[in-house]
Amino acid sequence: MKVAVTGCSGRIGQAIVKALLERGDQVRGLDVKPPEQWRSPFSHMDVSDFGQVVQGLAGTEAVVHLAAIPNPRIVPPTELFRVNVLGTFHVLEACRLLGIRRVVIASSINAVGLHFNRERPRLDYLPIDEQHPARPEEAYSLSKWLGEQIADATVRLTPEMTVASLRFHGVTTPETYEHWRANPRRDVPGDFKGLWGYVDIRDVVDAVLKALTADFVGHEAFFICAADTHSAVPTAELVAAAYPDVPLRKELRGHEGLFDLSKAKRLLSWQPQHSWRESR
Repeated sequence: MKVAVTGCSGRIGQAIVKALLERGDQVRGLDVKPPEQWRSPFSHMDVSDFGQVVQGLAGTEAVVHLAAIPNPRIVPPTELFRVNVLGTFHVLEACRLLGIRRVVIASSINAVGLHFNRERPRLDYLPIDEQHPARPEEAYSLSKWLGEQIADATVRLTPEMTVASLRFHGVTTPETYEHWRANPRRDVPGDFKGLWGYVDIRDVVDAVLKALTADFVGHEAFFICAADTHSAVPTAELVAAAYPDVPLRKELRGHEGLFDLSKAKRLLSWQPQHSWRESR
């Protein structure tokens, strides 16, 4: 498969490109800056310039769209919104016009409105799934939610397209786990806005690869998170401290995560394989 990867120079982008090359795909990397090490064709591309996007994606069969401002603390909200929302629209519109029918987009758990909300997120139930109402507040979370709305609109125009919005959460590398195990997080409630979640970068790569070949048509969003929390405190205790008034859809056992991953398992044949609690 001929795959274009926008944002190829980032940490996630380089891991995905490596995996694509290892499985035999032809990869074209696209970014505003070249990666430090590269084994595949690279082109400069600014996703906010539609002409550059069309030129960069032409001739490919699938696109992994990662290029974005990755959090709200890097640039002013207006610039973040411009790059993230316009960039996603440009990529999807270019794919539609070029006849590229397979797209994977890096969304975020914050499309629902979580980690960057000013106050405690309003939750209707726990664990949350992809049907949970979205209530983003600031520019980053709003940009991710709007990216998913753009994908919905795109497949209404071109229903034969397959677009997967992968809602990543705190992408983490195995190198950090030794520190986590040596200094386990025991604060309560701790990271209650993010629902104590994270995801291993190896599971992120696996989700992207599976999304590129998944057997569905249209646009679907998926939570891509670890099966457990990053806290050493049992999940039920965390929820009792931070969300005592939120209805539970199941009994919470051990350190299980608060994101329902059944949709990704059903449509992508994906489930997380890695946890910080493992020594490997």
